[in-house]
Amino acid sequence: MAQTKKSVSEFIQDAFCPTIAVLCSYDAESICRKNNLTFAELIQPFCRLPSEVSYRDPSNNLITLKNLRLEIKDFNSLPPQNTLAKKLLNDSVSSALNSSIANNEREIHTEQYDLNIKNTTPWFDAWRDCFLRITYNGEHEFLKNYLACIMVVSTSHLDPMDAFAKLVQQQALQQQQSPAKLPKWFMANIYKYFVLLHDVTEGEESKAVSVFADLKQQYGAGNCHLLQINSKRAGQTSGETSETTNMPDPWRLYVKQSSSSTTNTQEQQSNTISKQENSISDSLSNLTELIDQELNLNSSISHPLGSFDPSSSDMTSITTTDEGYDGASVNNASTIIHGACLTLSDHDRIHVFMNEFVTKGLLLWVETNLKSFNEQITSRRGITKFFSMPKKLFGSNTSTSKSVPSTSSSSLTNDSMEIVLRRAGDLAFLFQNYEFAYNSYYTAKRDLSRDQAPTFYAGVLEMCCLANFMQESPASKAYPTQYMDEAIEIYANASRLPIFATRCVLMSTEILKSREAYDQAVQQFLKLSQEDSDLRGALFLEQASHCFLNYRPPFIRKYSFYMVIAGHRFLKAGQRVHALRCYNDILTIYEKPNWTLALDHVNFTLGKQSALLNHSNDAIRSFNALFTPNNRIQNAQQQINFFKEYLTVFNQLTNSQTTLPELPVPIVDNSTIKILLASSQQAQMGGHIANCNEFDFDETREIWSDLERTIIAHDRRASGTRTQINLFTNRTHNQQHPIAVANETVRVEFYVRNILQVPLLLSEVQILWKHSVTGWKRKTSVSAETADVFHEHTNDTLTKQNDQPVECDIVSDCVIFPNDTSKIELSLRPLQPGYVTILGICYRLNVLVQNISDQTTWPYGIMGKTLFHVKGIRLNSNRKERLNVMYGIDKRLELQVVPEAPLLHIEFSPIPTAMFCGEIQSCLIHLINRSPTHAINRIRLAINQPNFITVSSSNDDSLFTYTNESQSIWNHSLSQQSSVLTLVNHHHPLQANSTRTVRLWLRASHLAGEMNVDFLFLYESDVFQQPLRHRTVKHSSLFIITHSIGFNTQTQSTGLGELMLPVQIDNLMTTPNTLSINIQQLSCISKNWHIHNLSFNSKNSIRYGENLSLLFKCTQGENENDSLHMKHIYLSTDETTKDKFIDISQNPIGDFFRRFISNIDSIHSTNRHKQSNPLPPIPPISLVLLWQIAMSNQLGQIELRHGLHIISPSIDLPNTQSGLDEIIQYELIYPPVIEHLFTKTLFLPVQLKVFNRSNEQIDLQLQLIRSSLDSDPLLSSCCLWSGMTEQFLHLSAYEHLSLTLHACFFKPGFYSLGNITLAMIDKIHSTTIPIKSNTHNYFVDIRTLPSSLS
Repeated sequence: MAQTKKSVSEFIQDAFCPTIAVLCSYDAESICRKNNLTFAELIQPFCRLPSEVSYRDPSNNLITLKNLRLEIKDFNSLPPQNTLAKKLLNDSVSSALNSSIANNEREIHTEQYDLNIKNTTPWFDAWRDCFLRITYNGEHEFLKNYLACIMVVSTSHLDPMDAFAKLVQQQALQQQQSPAKLPKWFMANIYKYFVLLHDVTEGEESKAVSVFADLKQQYGAGNCHLLQINSKRAGQTSGETSETTNMPDPWRLYVKQSSSSTTNTQEQQSNTISKQENSISDSLSNLTELIDQELNLNSSISHPLGSFDPSSSDMTSITTTDEGYDGASVNNASTIIHGACLTLSDHDRIHVFMNEFVTKGLLLWVETNLKSFNEQITSRRGITKFFSMPKKLFGSNTSTSKSVPSTSSSSLTNDSMEIVLRRAGDLAFLFQNYEFAYNSYYTAKRDLSRDQAPTFYAGVLEMCCLANFMQESPASKAYPTQYMDEAIEIYANASRLPIFATRCVLMSTEILKSREAYDQAVQQFLKLSQEDSDLRGALFLEQASHCFLNYRPPFIRKYSFYMVIAGHRFLKAGQRVHALRCYNDILTIYEKPNWTLALDHVNFTLGKQSALLNHSNDAIRSFNALFTPNNRIQNAQQQINFFKEYLTVFNQLTNSQTTLPELPVPIVDNSTIKILLASSQQAQMGGHIANCNEFDFDETREIWSDLERTIIAHDRRASGTRTQINLFTNRTHNQQHPIAVANETVRVEFYVRNILQVPLLLSEVQILWKHSVTGWKRKTSVSAETADVFHEHTNDTLTKQNDQPVECDIVSDCVIFPNDTSKIELSLRPLQPGYVTILGICYRLNVLVQNISDQTTWPYGIMGKTLFHVKGIRLNSNRKERLNVMYGIDKRLELQVVPEAPLLHIEFSPIPTAMFCGEIQSCLIHLINRSPTHAINRIRLAINQPNFITVSSSNDDSLFTYTNESQSIWNHSLSQQSSVLTLVNHHHPLQANSTRTVRLWLRASHLAGEMNVDFLFLYESDVFQQPLRHRTVKHSSLFIITHSIGFNTQTQSTGLGELMLPVQIDNLMTTPNTLSINIQQLSCISKNWHIHNLSFNSKNSIRYGENLSLLFKCTQGENENDSLHMKHIYLSTDETTKDKFIDISQNPIGDFFRRFISNIDSIHSTNRHKQSNPLPPIPPISLVLLWQIAMSNQLGQIELRHGLHIISPSIDLPNTQSGLDEIIQYELIYPPVIEHLFTKTLFLPVQLKVFNRSNEQIDLQLQLIRSSLDSDPLLSSCCLWSGMTEQFLHLSAYEHLSLTLHACFFKPGFYSLGNITLAMIDKIHSTTIPIKSNTHNYFVDIRTLPSSLS
């Protein structure tokens, strides 16, 4: 059970306190009405004596009364009728819901649960107090019968003594009438007390003294009292004393409790007793039906964990039973001030009056009657023993079996011994003489069991238990629980008086709670939780569930189960608010795994009942919980039923709402939300648009920020400008707000998931936004009152609004299949500068079902929203962030809108996708300014691979420029090429709504595979301002590069001022084909070297698997002008173009050459001391090879594909070496050209000469190794050495040594003899030190001897 404010003893004392009637004359009531009170209400706050009083029992023992309270009632007051009683009980429960108590929760911790349970149930306490207040006595007890009658007459009456006599006569007539009618009296000679009421401000004090003297003489001084009130006049604003300034209102609580009954029974109270038609038996019948007829008794209760079919009769009955008791509190008492004419002195006089009434009158009457009852009991007990002797001596035929109380009517009279015992026990119990009361009840129990009077028997059993508990002495017997169980059973089953059974349960369970016997308390609560009274059953089930929490260990699951049943019964009783409270209390328990069905029932009930109470937020939250992603038990039909009810309730709720409700399905995957600050563009020139306008474009790569910083570095004005990002995802750093431009489209892409078993239909889907001109607010919606204050607008409303600052594109229909994921792309367009927050999406939700009848139930669905919730990247920079799950700031949904600005549209027409290594192709870049008013002043382009890109005018569509001269001077600048290309400058800006075209030349890499080229276009305008200083357009192209040719060479010094330059060109295509590569021209660019062709090949076409070997000779000459010379060697077999040479100094080939020498490795330069020159280092010799491939396109037409290869061979001339190279010198002597008929292996003798220039002996190691293509990629093959592959040589001081080696060749070709290693042996360090030859490279040209010469 829950805790209560009162102790068990106080609760029982207040439940059974002496009842006193008040009979007033009309003039006395008139005086009291000045204070807006009746006389009974006037003295009610003073009915609890502040001090202890005492009296003596029949044994002359002193009985001390502690905390004695009297219940004062008007003589004409009647128990409320059934309808009013039911309303009072329901209202007491409803009004106590919001009673707040400090420290009202307790924590319960188990292995599975951590709960915070409310420790008190004030609604149960209020219902219990109301129930005990409105119940009346039955025929079998006298606890609430009137013990005394206080008769009140005022001094303003013309004849007060005559008025008192008439009141005495009125009370006597009412008590003596037959059959007896209400009110009921304790005994024939009740105690009468006479009060003379005197109005101090209007009455005559002398008359009051005179009348009071006559009154004492007539009725006795101890039975009379002169009460003076109204020391302050009505309407007085300033008191005569300081005590009248702040007067308390102790009547507020009592008047509030009785305001409802007073209002409805005023006419009945004005009638006389003679006009009342109710007998005592009729009132008992009404009281018995008081609880039985609280609600419709014939309504059936379906199991709360059963079917969720909304059309079931159970749910229908819940919504139609007891309408009006849905949580509304009792009407508050009037704000009229009570006791306006009373002062604190008057309060003290009333206290004195009540004290004298008890001590000088009532307690003396109690002593007298208790002695009288004791004498009667003692005398009759002796007679009973005398007549019982023959039975003991002679026996009887009475069966020894235990008699069971029957339902027959009792034949007891007022003079019977049992009635005397009961009356004596009740009087003693009311005045706290519990030992005397227990003995009387116990004696009556033994007598009544023989007389077969079930109701009286149950009554004395009940009071035996209470008197036993209230004795509080060690000598008292153990609490007889079996007595109370038997009494409850007799009341409920045999006597059909559930009202008294309910009272037994209320008393007994409090006693059992104090003794921590919670299991027995649960049994008693459950006995009276049947279906005859839903409100009582709900309250008792709730108390039983709280008992389970007091078990050791707590029974959490039983608590939650009985709370669900209690909530169900609260629904049947019309207490929806309490039902919601019960379901909410156990919601966290059923949220554990494996309780899905129970949790669905709880959430469904919470949602539906919250909707009936217009708790829209709670209803939305509960219904949303029915569609959680982890719920996999619901079948399709059940989800349809849920959804049907869901739509019905939401349509009702949204009628009174202004903002859109949040819908549970579909589920938005927040990790997939992408914001793209670009519209979906269509090609205007028939080409390819920049793919940065697509959501799959990767802006997270570091290359984009590097390219943007590269462009910004060329402009000092742009220093400090942040890089521009157009695509924001969960992988980007979203610490800064995206910058959108007015009248430009912002696209949003995300994925949604349908977790239901039925397909969902989303229609009218659009972005949910909020626009502000002052800044971002963290509110999700904007009310009409605050919109103007914050200058905010939103489409989070159920009504359409015009002139919105943001336009949204609407997706008409979107079907999401069961357990499927769909991608949705939406867009919005801000029309005004400001700040736009993307809140989520709004849409109309419906389901697609096969049954037509189900579909027509909700043909339009509901309009709602789903909010976005994004979080930044997981933080991991410090220890705190690593130990906790912390995320960074994510501002991708908060857009800063700047004024309208130019928008550049980039289109490539056409752009290749597949190229050969070294191939050159061109495409057009169309620069389109889509702004209608603003011009673009400058457009610059940065590329991640600038060596392969160059631009020219759109009219320059020719790749080659021809010349008739085979030798010429390079007349163009060789300054280092910038990696940033300027496409539009401020001298010739790109005007509004205009297009400019430039040609892009693209040269493929020499490495086969995938080549990704990233283009970053950065453009500026005069209208740009912070934070948008410039804008960018990004494009990324992927090219598939396939093998074409291999172009290799390596110089060989043959003497002073001469070089041999063998060149080998291979067809490196990996797949067999019929294509042939035609070599067009080889050009040599050098300042000091002149090239001569020594080859006489008539074939320049290389097919698959073939190679072409060429040999050139370079001679060194003087260059007085330090100019760069070009020598073109025509290699094609086409005689028509024999005298035409391609001028490689002209663009685009010239640009490619300049970019080549700008990035050439500095180790190839022979003039390293000139690196400080702003001009790039020019290699000694550069070879430019031009080739073409003829192939058919998709239309079957033959097209020529041109390519370019550039190499710069290294030149190592003989020089004076230092170190070991000066001590040991060696060289190989052999003929450079050999002709041989390869019918057998060629053995070439090679002479090795070694010279020791030192004056010490040196040990050398000679190794002959075989090269491979991996170690020497310049060679198509390599020689083999015959003989010993490793020798050790010993050279004396200044010794010359000559060795003959033999090289083997198996086929013609160019071979290197450099696979020889000579090293000096360091004996000290046990290692070898390599020695470099005077001539770095050794080549031999092996040719086939013509058969005619053989």
